Amino acid sequence: MKIDGIIGYKNAGKTTLVERLVTEITARGFSVSTVKHAHHAFDLDQPGKDTFRHRQAGARQVMMATGTRWVLMTELRGAQEPALADLLARMEPVDLVLIEGYKRDSHPKVEVHRAVTGHPLIAPDDPTIRAVATDGPLAVDRPRLDLNDIGGVADFILRETGLIRSARFDTVVMVDWSGGNDTGSTPKKDAIWAGVVRDGVAQEPVYLRNRQVAEAWVGDLLAQEVQAGRRVCLGFDFALAYPEGFAQALTGDPDPLALWDWFEARVQDGPLGNNRFDLAGQINRLLPGVGPFWFNGLQRDIDHLPRKGNDRTYQWEPRRRRTELAAKGSFEVWQLAGAGAVGSQVIMGLPVLARLRRRFAGQIAVWPFEQVQRPVTLVEIWPSLISKAVAALTRPGEIRDAAQVRVLAAAIAGLSEAALSRMFDQPAGTEGWIFGAGHEKDLTEAAMIHANR
Repeated sequence: MKIDGIIGYKNAGKTTLVERLVTEITARGFSVSTVKHAHHAFDLDQPGKDTFRHRQAGARQVMMATGTRWVLMTELRGAQEPALADLLARMEPVDLVLIEGYKRDSHPKVEVHRAVTGHPLIAPDDPTIRAVATDGPLAVDRPRLDLNDIGGVADFILRETGLIRSARFDTVVMVDWSGGNDTGSTPKKDAIWAGVVRDGVAQEPVYLRNRQVAEAWVGDLLAQEVQAGRRVCLGFDFALAYPEGFAQALTGDPDPLALWDWFEARVQDGPLGNNRFDLAGQINRLLPGVGPFWFNGLQRDIDHLPRKGNDRTYQWEPRRRRTELAAKGSFEVWQLAGAGAVGSQVIMGLPVLARLRRRFAGQIAVWPFEQVQRPVTLVEIWPSLISKAVAALTRPGEIRDAAQVRVLAAAIAGLSEAALSRMFDQPAGTEGWIFGAGHEKDLTEAAMIHANR
């Protein structure tokens, strides 16, 4: 039995919202019960009625039954008010219990707020409030729901409680990353590009000249979407994890997300330079022999970082993640430079993701390591999964990096609910997975239908 709460100050519209939610959610086939807490003495009975006379005579409990309903009333007679958990335990099982009031209890809640009442927000001081339903503009660090959009509020509650697990997204953002330096103000290849589809409408690809600009742009976009209560699929085209065992060896923790923080603490990055090659050499030094990272892209030599892969005396086993074996043509994470190399993107990208995850704590789910039930789902992508579609749909004169993120964003935004669910149904492991690997046909078909519209 799932529970969710509706709270707010007097005259905010809590009871009206609960009433409309019950109508909306039961119409979708879910069973719903409600609990209402009142701070004042109340009485559903009426003086003179038989049940009232029974209570007045001293009965502890009075039950009245008819052919359509039955009611049990309990007189506390000085005993302590029962806790919410005790009351819920007395209720028959249903899909969802909506609780009006009990704002100090720990269950998840939606705050109802109307500016006309003049009351301040409760949410800033209450982490149990997952969203705010309001009838106007409002600056808040939680999803903001339209109080008049009952379907939207119902969707949020049903997703939050796990009663529906919609895989569809309101906004899809695909980012083609770069491990290099600032590329200048003129859009060009081998830079950072982002493709955005919002409510099925594709935006023109966004050129981001360096990682600092890109991090700020992505952060601002996520803040806007989360505040609006929109679900986001955010993809980056670099590995979110290393092959089996590498995180444990480097950090002492098998959790691949611990490696994000490890890199963030050590990577030095600026528009005109970074320490990725030196850091790779330092990691190699911690391991036996020379390797597994290779390709020093600098003129000066770096101890323990060979310029050629064949110069390595040590290679990590397994060299490739399982997803790279499934995605034919993808590169392993150890090569730092050269055509097709992705190693630098990983080292320079994970610190950015660590900061975004910390900034939006509790709002980002990293797939496939975490449950996809948060406002933002972060996935690893590889646009070459649909290279033929990209080639066919690239516009005359369009930079390929821009075309890749535009087409892939349109493809993911256009996937059916069933296709998305199949792609998300991937065991977690500790190596991660390229989103869509193994489902290239579905992605390609969606791209050909929805891109260039």
